[in-house]
Amino acid sequence: MDPHVDGVRLVAVRTPTLPPATHTNCWLVDGPDGLTVVDPASPWEDQQLLLFEALLAEIGAGRTVRRLFLTHHHHDHVSGAVDLRDRLAGAGHDVPIAAHPVTSALVAARGIAVDEAVADGEDLGGFVALHTPGHAPGHLALHHRTHGWVVAGDLVAGVGTIVLDPEEGDLQQYLDSLEQVRALSPSALLPAHGPVLPHAEAVLSFYVAHRHQRTEQVRAALDRAGRATPLELAPVVYPDVPTPVHLVAAAQIRTHLLWLAGHGRAREAGDGSWTPS
Repeated sequence: MDPHVDGVRLVAVRTPTLPPATHTNCWLVDGPDGLTVVDPASPWEDQQLLLFEALLAEIGAGRTVRRLFLTHHHHDHVSGAVDLRDRLAGAGHDVPIAAHPVTSALVAARGIAVDEAVADGEDLGGFVALHTPGHAPGHLALHHRTHGWVVAGDLVAGVGTIVLDPEEGDLQQYLDSLEQVRALSPSALLPAHGPVLPHAEAVLSFYVAHRHQRTEQVRAALDRAGRATPLELAPVVYPDVPTPVHLVAAAQIRTHLLWLAGHGRAREAGDGSWTPS
């Protein structure tokens, strides 16, 4: 990881995440009352043991583990949380799982009991939780007040791209979250996948511009078609995406169509197709 990022260490664990990513970054964030372990993510035993042993080394060096923190509910961020809590408890360390209340409700169905609810703006000791929905409704980022960096979860990516599922994501919320973090002038972004992003404001500005550009591509394609489904628009908007990925592309297009509808620029018909408005 970037040696200039102070106050945080990284354990990257292999997860069933979306390619090209293969790992989820589990960030160990220093705080006055101990470590916050962000996204204990892997469902696989060898990776769970890897993370547990890394924390035992931290404990052996005199540190305590304060909380296991979930940025959001997706499986490649939460799948090792219960295992890690149980392993730590077996070693004599009772450590709660913390998350936004919306995330708490979503992971409960998977048997993950969240012990501490974390609200937007909550001070967690040296760093602040930021509610940054759009990719996921209960998404939280962490802003370190002294060092200035932001643990970004899936707000941005160091490898691959951020998928917005229209069933749970929202483009306007996502744009607002990007702007919220950009306004902090962060020193770096620490994403859940890929390397540290040191030019944070430039990255966030690119993400905002890219989403608006994609929205205009969707609008132009719909104007030309007159009437089309998201799947029919997929090869037009994403000409370089192979056919097997068109369903994923169509979901992204639907997210942009919903944004256009909210701004009076598109309309959904009853048969799943869309028209300009």
